[in-house]
Amino acid sequence: MTDSSLSHESLYWGARKFAHSAMAAHAKNEEEIFHLHAGVSIERLAKSTLSKKSPFLLLEGKGSDETLLHLAGVRPTKKVRTVGAAQALTRLRIMGALPANSELDDLIEIRNGVAHLDFAVEEEFDGLAVFIQSTDALIAYLNQDRSKYWGEWLGIADITASQALEASAREVARNIERARYRLGQRLEGVPAGAIDIIYANAASDREEGNGYGLTMMCGLYSYRSPRECPACRCTGRLIVNLPNLGVGPEGAPTRHFYCPLCGFDANSEDALLAAGFGADELFSDETGEPVTLTVEMFTQFIQYELLDPQTVSTAINALSARSGAVGEFAAE
Repeated sequence: MTDSSLSHESLYWGARKFAHSAMAAHAKNEEEIFHLHAGVSIERLAKSTLSKKSPFLLLEGKGSDETLLHLAGVRPTKKVRTVGAAQALTRLRIMGALPANSELDDLIEIRNGVAHLDFAVEEEFDGLAVFIQSTDALIAYLNQDRSKYWGEWLGIADITASQALEASAREVARNIERARYRLGQRLEGVPAGAIDIIYANAASDREEGNGYGLTMMCGLYSYRSPRECPACRCTGRLIVNLPNLGVGPEGAPTRHFYCPLCGFDANSEDALLAAGFGADELFSDETGEPVTLTVEMFTQFIQYELLDPQTVSTAINALSARSGAVGEFAAE
């Protein structure tokens, strides 16, 4: 074959390059770039698989003989027309290299939509899972080293491919990997001493809106306790919104975790449990010591007539009655 760009090896490593750029885009929540590059990666890996079997499987089913003559080494042509992604996947399924999977077809359609300014993704569509599962199937068919293909993205690929993990646990694990990647990019080249300072500043209680203890923001009262981030081991905030106090944003979660350093967050009870935050987590101060809520803690809000003692007492009782969710609290 005269064109090395259509060789199995060239297509394979080209697919890997786009796979890595797709994963990087996914880590940055750049959906359009992820779907575009994931689709290109799958198409190139599909054509790599066809080329390894026979270069002639790259031929379109119609048109002139120019590409045929080019692949056969008879005469080169300036414009090589190879099979499209959809037909390439069809041929791979006939070969047994890929199972029938309508979601993979959807991923290719989404890729085409991005290219033609018609980008739309259904909320329930898990493009990352489809991309990784399909890629893994082709890597296995080619008998290639999966760990070398995914490289630094092997962790997320393993997590996504695992059928043993529940959906929430899988998503949390992905978010942890994405947070680690973003932090790694941010700290690349930073001296060790400076990294220690960055960690210390992020974990400190120096920012009023991002510290620990009792807070009120946008009409929502909450308590922030220090907890170790499962992604970067910095000290993040486990935030419990206090029921029956103030009026917060509609749909605000009862509890959530946020790390100010790497940006990892968990916004549902399932996600919190998957991230290692138990349902019986107690409030704690900046030193990690347990704290019991009392009416006296709300003195400032009461003095400014934002709250009254009876409302606070009722809210604390309601919180302590939440089936052991946060332990026992006094309402004195």
